[in-house]
Order: sequence, then C-alpha cells, then structure tokens
Amino acid sequence: MAALLTKSLGVICPSCDFLNVVAAVRCMACGSATDGIALSTPRAEVPRLQPAPVEASRVADREATSPGAPNPLPPAPTPPSATPPGLKRTATGPTPIPQRGPPTRPTFQSSAPTQTTPAVVPGPKIGLTVLAGPARGQRFRLASTGAQIGCSRGAILFPDDPFVSPLHATLSIRDGKLFVRDEASTSGVYVSITNTETVPMGGTFCTGLRLFRFVGAIDPAEPWNKSDVLVYGSTVPNGQVHYAVEEVLLGDRGGRCLLSPGPVLTVGQGRCDFSYPNDEGLAPRHCEISPLPDGAMIRDLSGGLGTYVRVSGERPLKTGDRLRIGQQTLQVEALS
Repeated sequence: MAALLTKSLGVICPSCDFLNVVAAVRCMACGSATDGIALSTPRAEVPRLQPAPVEASRVADREATSPGAPNPLPPAPTPPSATPPGLKRTATGPTPIPQRGPPTRPTFQSSAPTQTTPAVVPGPKIGLTVLAGPARGQRFRLASTGAQIGCSRGAILFPDDPFVSPLHATLSIRDGKLFVRDEASTSGVYVSITNTETVPMGGTFCTGLRLFRFVGAIDPAEPWNKSDVLVYGSTVPNGQVHYAVEEVLLGDRGGRCLLSPGPVLTVGQGRCDFSYPNDEGLAPRHCEISPLPDGAMIRDLSGGLGTYVRVSGERPLKTGDRLRIGQQTLQVEALS
C-alpha cells in the first residue's frame, strides 16, 4: 500500500515540508534527502521548479523559529520584469541586443565630385533658299554647326558659277546665332541691308546687276605755277569738296564715274545720278549715297529688291537676310 502511494502521490520533504514530484529522492527546494523510492521505470527529467516568493518566505520564517533548524536558505531571486524581445536589461535600462546574421556590407562613395553630363540642347534649324541665279529654287539645310560654301570645297557647292572661289564663305552657328565669314574670296560676299549701312572709303556695294565703289573725296588740284603748263579740264570752285562714285565693270575695271559736291548721289532706273532703265532688278529710285568724312552712308529705297554691301571679316545674320555669293542670291530661313 505504501509503495502504491509513493508511486501516485508527491513526496513531502521532511526538512522543509515542500511537496515534491512523485518518487523524488531529494527535495527540489532544499536538496535534502526524502523517503521517496526511485521509480523502476525511468521518467523524463523534470525541470527543477522554483518556489513562489511567498511560499519561500513562509518556509524561511518557520525554519528560523524552529530549534535546531539548519541555516536558512537564501531568498529566491525575484523574477525580472518582462523585457521586450531584442533588448537586454542593464543597470541603465534595456539595451538593444545586436542581431546575428551576415555583416552589413559598407557602401563607399567617391570623394570626387560627380560629373553630370549636360543636357544636349538642340540648336536652331536654319536653311538657305536660292532666290536668283543658275541654282534658283534649290534649298539647303545647315548642320548644327554651320556649313561652308564654294565651288569645289564645302557642303554647299556651286561648281558651274565662275564667280565663286573654291572655298568662298563659311556659315557658322554659335549660341543660336548665324554668322557668315568671307574666306578671302575674289568676288566677295555681299549681305542685304535693312535700312542704312556705312561703307568705308573704297568700299563696294551692289544693286540689281550693278556693282559700285565709293571712291571718296577728290583731292583738290595743286596750286598753279606760271612756269608749268596746265592740262585742260573744267574748273573746280574754290572751297567745294567733290565726291566720286564709280561703277565697277567685269574684271574689276573702272566704268562710269560721277563727281558731285552735293550731299546725295542716287541710283535707280530713271531720273537718278546713275540711271539704268533696262535693269529689272532696280527700283525707280533704288538707293542713296550720302558722303561722310570717313566713308559714305547707303540708304536702301528698293522696297524689297535689296541693296547689298560687302562683308569684311565676320558678320551676324538673321532670318530673312539675303546673301550674294557669285551669281547666286540666297535667303536665310528658319526651318521647323
């Protein structure tokens, strides 16, 4: 009967009265030997239980008051308060626990400044249309940087024009603007004027099919010496300055020349100082030439037919301007 009870009931420790598990040989609270009998059949190891704080204090008080009791047991540690997962408790409070796993790979950033590629802004789309000449009706589209014009060199060629040099002119586009440069051509590059333009002494300009040169002021005759023989000629009034404008013929030969003390010389189809009734490219009063101390001012009166001055160096162009290169008249256009 006793063996049956020990196999089914827990064992009370004779020293501390702690109720142990079935067949416990030693007390799970104080470690003293008990009267329990080991089971014949091995059981799974039972974890050692900790007494509740209240019960442990009650047992300690009882042992302290009973005579001959052994040394009191130390009080059971108070279970720590719940700590959130991922933290460990320290004197200063919960501290994050380092997570296990593969180390984080460091990222490196170059100290050199990042070079950003500037956005390519498309330039203006510019073209040329031949208004007059052997190549009339042809149209040319300029590249983003411009083009060269000549009879044998360049992107725009006029091989059958005898007045065009091998490399005649260069058109360049910079900062959205178009420029023309004369490449030391023989016949020159001429650009239309909007209202007025100043030409220097010896400068040339053209209207219709005519080319003119402003000679400038004529030097007064030297004083007469009675020992010399005078050459026939008209008299020149004293105190008057005469200006000369001459027509330039094919091959750079001088043609008709006019001298005038007046403030204005005119060119046109009729009733002008230079009159050409049969020139269809001229207006009735095409242009005026007003002498200046260091040149002349050309005023266009053609109503759209155009008066052109020769380019010296490089000159800016805008939409609607016209060029004369050889026998070709080209107009600058903005393309869509």
